[in-house]
Amino acid sequence: MEISVTLVTLNEEENLARCLDSIKKFANEIVIVDSGSIDKTVEIAKKFGARVFYRKFDNFSNQKNFAADKAKNNWVFSLDADEVMTGRLAGEVVNAVKTDKFVGYLIPRRNIILGKEIKHTRWSPDEHVWLYRKDRGRFEGGVHAEVKVDGSVGRLKHTKVHFQYKTVGEFFLMINKYTEEEAGEKIERGEIFSIFKMFFDPALSFFRRFIYKRGYLDGWRGFVLSYMMAIYRITNWIKVWERQRK
Repeated sequence: MEISVTLVTLNEEENLARCLDSIKKFANEIVIVDSGSIDKTVEIAKKFGARVFYRKFDNFSNQKNFAADKAKNNWVFSLDADEVMTGRLAGEVVNAVKTDKFVGYLIPRRNIILGKEIKHTRWSPDEHVWLYRKDRGRFEGGVHAEVKVDGSVGRLKHTKVHFQYKTVGEFFLMINKYTEEEAGEKIERGEIFSIFKMFFDPALSFFRRFIYKRGYLDGWRGFVLSYMMAIYRITNWIKVWERQRK
């Protein structure tokens, strides 16, 4: 069975070579959908033999589904540019697609944030369907797009590694970007701003991450991440208020 690895990119020259180097012995095809990079992203992609397409970004689901549609193989492994494939996972994936028992596989992910693996704080366990048959699966959703498959889903043991947010500044850039999209999604669903939600959601988020999900075991990183995700929630509702006020 041949496997296509798909990625969507925008200005990923810092991460892309590391990512593609980790899959070069595993992927039969690399498909990259770029949304207008102005750095060396496309140049790096072509050096690794990737097929590169341009698509104006509207949301993550459409972008990733477009990448899957361009893939020549039926089995698709969706990867992000700031992730790497481990050797053990590669071997497990190759064996997994030899059977027709499942049409998709949950794959665990280790998240490296602020220079260290985050093992709690609601970042772990972290597993999603990233390997799937494109004729039986599609990405759905907005900011937090997920693969939905028509059929049975298996589970793989070995992990891929996600290198996120090396600095607090990078995290705040993510907050501003994602809350723009998520505020729009809330309005489309008919959700209405309320002062209660603006204060309750951030407080609940902090409690859930730092206490219930034992973020305190991640030390100062657990506290900082729990606090910043509370800021994410309040920012989201303020942007909903701004848009509905207009």
